[in-house]
Amino acid sequence: MVRAAANENTKAYGKALQEYGDVAKRYPTTSYYKQAVWKLAILNIYPENPAISDTVARDWLQVYLGLHLSPVEKQTATSLVSMLNRIRNLKAELSDANMEKEKMAAAVQKQSKELEAGAQKIKELETELAHSYDELQKMKAVDVQMHQSRVGEAGNKPSPLLQKVPESEKNAGKKKLPVSQKTSIKAMEFYPYVVQVGSYRDKKDAFQEAMILRGKGDSVCVSHARIAGKGDWYRVLVGFYRTPQAAQKAAVELKKREYRNAFVIRRPFTIEIGIYFGDEKLKNLETQLITNGYSAYTLPSRDADNKFRLLVGAFYTKSEAENVTKNLQKEGLKPKVVQR
Repeated sequence: MVRAAANENTKAYGKALQEYGDVAKRYPTTSYYKQAVWKLAILNIYPENPAISDTVARDWLQVYLGLHLSPVEKQTATSLVSMLNRIRNLKAELSDANMEKEKMAAAVQKQSKELEAGAQKIKELETELAHSYDELQKMKAVDVQMHQSRVGEAGNKPSPLLQKVPESEKNAGKKKLPVSQKTSIKAMEFYPYVVQVGSYRDKKDAFQEAMILRGKGDSVCVSHARIAGKGDWYRVLVGFYRTPQAAQKAAVELKKREYRNAFVIRRPFTIEIGIYFGDEKLKNLETQLITNGYSAYTLPSRDADNKFRLLVGAFYTKSEAENVTKNLQKEGLKPKVVQR
């Protein structure tokens, strides 16, 4: 451990990782094992280490979370795992978006509008990914106290990352107001922008979170995505906004609540089941669709007062929405793909 710490202090991170790895392998029953595991995780995401690996860091953090930890240690490690998972998902989305852009480029004459949307999507993902890496770099403060402590003792001290919580985050839970959806819808205006507040592997988890938000007065739906090499994901989307600026303002409000990873995305297409008065028929049909596993919700009609559009989902491309309409037709409905 002394040799490992010395290598770390001189920024010889490769040698330090090798020494910590030897300790973790040879002495799993000693008091040094927990600190060695922690170091193997934190040095693999340390910005100054030229050979960082998010995957290796996440694996060691999972090992670390399986040890006997104090509440502060457990919260710190859990926060790091959450951030690494967010970066992994963003990379997967960025790769998926790049592949989609390449396909659209082959048919640019027929799909010029979709190509432009794909380029904008990549730009948004790249911005979000850069932001996540900035947040990860700030987390290097977690290791500062360990450098100053004796071997075997640093792991028991509170993390600097958790000692100073911004005042805005302290007050975030005190006042939880739903995102306002009182903006009147004008004729022929479209609302392609939404705020993503969560992404889940389990469809039930996504729908459960959506129902919680709906109970708070938010307009919410669940969007399905199949990511190459990662499988199916279900994203919880909030609101309907005409401009990215309006959506970003709503995202800021959601961050003040419990949704700190909220960010703006574009989902210009939806499936319209019909236009109804806000009566029992509309409520029953919406409930039936939700019970059958569809993400149904309502928005005010563009064409008439006191009427509502019954919609299902929010989609990035028209073809994605058309695939779902086939299943809805089997339910005896007459769905059509429209702009949100």
